[in-house]
Amino acid sequence: MAAKSGNRCNFWLPKKKRSCSNTRIESSMFCGNHSQRLDGEWIPCPIDPSHSVLQENLEGHVKRCPLLKQTVALSGQLFYQKGINAGNEEEEEEGKMGSCCPDSVVTSEMKRNLLYSMSVSKFHQLIKKIETVHGGICNDIEDSYLSPEACNVWFNKEIDRKLPFQEKHVLQQGSILGNLEKIGALKRCAKNVECCEIDPEEKDDDKNVPAVVEFGAGRGYLTQMLADCYGVKKVYLVERKSYKLKADRSLRQKENLVLERMRIDIEDLNLNAVESLSGVPYVAIGKHLCGPATDLSLRCCLSRQDGESPVLRGLAIATCCHHLCQWKSYISKTLAVTASFFGLSE
Repeated sequence: MAAKSGNRCNFWLPKKKRSCSNTRIESSMFCGNHSQRLDGEWIPCPIDPSHSVLQENLEGHVKRCPLLKQTVALSGQLFYQKGINAGNEEEEEEGKMGSCCPDSVVTSEMKRNLLYSMSVSKFHQLIKKIETVHGGICNDIEDSYLSPEACNVWFNKEIDRKLPFQEKHVLQQGSILGNLEKIGALKRCAKNVECCEIDPEEKDDDKNVPAVVEFGAGRGYLTQMLADCYGVKKVYLVERKSYKLKADRSLRQKENLVLERMRIDIEDLNLNAVESLSGVPYVAIGKHLCGPATDLSLRCCLSRQDGESPVLRGLAIATCCHHLCQWKSYISKTLAVTASFFGLSE
């Protein structure tokens, strides 16, 4: 075993067969991640619940939390409206459920415990109900895997830029865009990969080329592919986290392309209040959105429309993690109630 560096953490990582490479805390043999937690009551940070702090340090922490500045700046934005897409407690369908579906978050552990507490007969009854409902809804839904010709520059690896390229992701992204083209929401760009140069005669014709709103955008490579292959004028990347190695730099180099990255939770985004989207047709896209994020995105796009609202031309979302769905934000409560999933009897 190689000798440990004097200022490195001494925590041994069995899977990597080496010690942690982080710098250790001055008064400890370990780094901050591997030091034993101090005794005391740890509570979630009120600004960013993804981390916790000691109760006794809370007052000082909230003044210097890394997300404090971003939270303050966000609260001043017109499109920020806390919980606007979270779901309405007074929805008719939810009222029918009574108190069996509380508004609090139901964790995966709670769901597992509920299943484990079921009798065998009730469990089989639930499975049969799910299969029946799924069969009734999905019989007429066909798989649509497309490889549009417009995306050949990506499929053939002809892109001349240093972007992360993984074939499986490119094929998935191409199919999402191909299905939008199939329904007429996107039109193929007649030019090459640098097709964002708009003809002078079309410069003021925003109706021909829709804007793009990508939910859960991450690094933005789905939008990068769309911009390369279909030619768009406005791009809005919605993501609550901050990522490195983003496609933003490449997108900003395109002439006539306006890019806006909105670091905000989809739950709090009022799309109707985005001034530059007022009255503009747009296409909504998302890749690998979890169940709750998909519901929130649908609520965001399908909110009440008026003459000044953005005009939704098409929507394509590749979902994942359906088991994380929550009743409050669930977009189709009527279906769940009508299907009688709740109150299953022996």
